[in-house]
Amino acid sequence: MKIRAIFLGVVLGLWLSPRADATTLVRMSLSQLAQASSTIVQGQVVAQSSRVNTSRTCIMTYSTVQLEKALKGHPPSTIIIEQPGGTVGNVHLHVPGTAYLRPQGQYILFLEPVAGSSATFHMVGMMQGAFPVYRGRNAAQLRVLLPLGELSTGTQAAALAQSPSLGEFQLRISGVLAAPIVVPAGTMVPVVIVSTEFQGAGQAVVVARTTSDLFPSKAVVIPAGSQVVGNAQREGSNWTIYWNSVSIRGTQAHLSAASQVSAAGGLKGQAMTFQTR
Repeated sequence: MKIRAIFLGVVLGLWLSPRADATTLVRMSLSQLAQASSTIVQGQVVAQSSRVNTSRTCIMTYSTVQLEKALKGHPPSTIIIEQPGGTVGNVHLHVPGTAYLRPQGQYILFLEPVAGSSATFHMVGMMQGAFPVYRGRNAAQLRVLLPLGELSTGTQAAALAQSPSLGEFQLRISGVLAAPIVVPAGTMVPVVIVSTEFQGAGQAVVVARTTSDLFPSKAVVIPAGSQVVGNAQREGSNWTIYWNSVSIRGTQAHLSAASQVSAAGGLKGQAMTFQTR
């Protein structure tokens, strides 16, 4: 499940999953990109092709990437990046917000697997999930171009000037991955309960999934579908659920919140929104 990308202050019709819909691009920090990705890699595009999808509703481009290093996750040595858009015959489809991956280009990529596949991935954050790697003025040193740098500096030259070395950028990624995830107090979290495990009379462990992407701070993102766990206690005709943790792409973050639901209809399938404290 992909996080829905980047704040640019516009609403565009963008392809973000195997369906097309209108969405708001939300600009994401490096911390948010890293949290929202199950896989982060450094690699080179070694092949590329475009074709019409099986439902004949969209042109898709597939970029084969040979990995040089995995910074998060355990992907195979060769992966495929699936993106909307491309050219088939005389038909060209351009999808705003997608990253253009150059054949033979090197990149650091923030990725989430396509459902049911271990080797095909979507880009997290669309264009901002691809960081080009290039040789600086010192030909021996590789540097990383920040995709949205020119938006804040105003010129491409200034964006190049502020680009970090490859080693420095890898250290930045390691730093944000090692940092604890702190969900701010006051965050509204919409969930639906997907399973319960009863621990005895009036006691249960409850597992829920978030139903929308959340950006509670510039350093934190909670993608839709993240697992939230709580302990439920039966109190008369209601259940009180004490939520205690959320799993963000495999990393646990502490929560403190409570919500009440009626015991009449059971717990599984109940939808609610709780506020962290």
